[in-house]
Amino acid sequence: MIDIHSHTTYSDGSCSVKELLIEAQKIGLSLLSITDHNTIQAHFELQDPNIREKFDGEIISGIEITTTYNGETIEVLGYGFDLEIMQQFLNNNVLTFKEKQLREYELIKNQYKKIGVIFDENNIRFNPKIESSRSAFANEIKKYPQNNKFFLNQESINTASGFARNEVYNPKSPLYVDESSLFPSLEKAIEMIHQSGGIAFLAHTFAYSPNISNELLKIINNYELDGLECFYTTFTKEQSDYLVKVCEEKGLYMSGGSDFHGTRKINHNLGTGDGNLCIDESVVKSWINKYLPDLEER
Repeated sequence: MIDIHSHTTYSDGSCSVKELLIEAQKIGLSLLSITDHNTIQAHFELQDPNIREKFDGEIISGIEITTTYNGETIEVLGYGFDLEIMQQFLNNNVLTFKEKQLREYELIKNQYKKIGVIFDENNIRFNPKIESSRSAFANEIKKYPQNNKFFLNQESINTASGFARNEVYNPKSPLYVDESSLFPSLEKAIEMIHQSGGIAFLAHTFAYSPNISNELLKIINNYELDGLECFYTTFTKEQSDYLVKVCEEKGLYMSGGSDFHGTRKINHNLGTGDGNLCIDESVVKSWINKYLPDLEER
């Protein structure tokens, strides 16, 4: 069983690198990747043998780079890159987590004031080093029933991820905020991964608004993606089957993972997702041996 989509406290996960490795060892993963948002600090920590020894399986370098497509925020997963080269690209092209949260806060605040969303700015508190500005806003504006009219999907009120995906990132929502100024372009994100020696996958296609899944073939044709994340915690069998078919027809690689965030994402358990994920090594066999030749011997 493998899981090559997970997060630590270096981005928005609740587990330290050590705690994540201990959990990976406990459940018997054979392959792991830590794919923190816009940072690879976890992989530098893995160079400490006292940390790395906590997990017997293989680890491949990973990152989840935030970008935009047609104004909608999406993510690209990168694997197998050189750490030092990638770090230079991140230094030059990507905001730190703290910088991003502070700038995002200003974008959301100004946009919501403009359209008449009710909120008390004094009540919106968050630690930009470790907490999301979007979640802080969601917790504040849902206090006022008058704001319900702005929500495209009323279920978005209940979860931070729903608020982000269905509202803030969705151009069709009245609560949409254009965040393209905060991130490298999709073309640049893929270029960063390739020039660091890695390969690029579109993350969790069906976790975005339908705009992205409807445009999937166009994205594949216009951008130099190497693969798609075909297996993911929230995907139905039909969705995974569709993505596998696309990969087979387009000659793309496949990947998969739980998107583990510890306690900050429920039902995204490491390895098993909501209980039934269990991705086999065979999913990544066509590309993983280039980066981890030891797997070929097993």
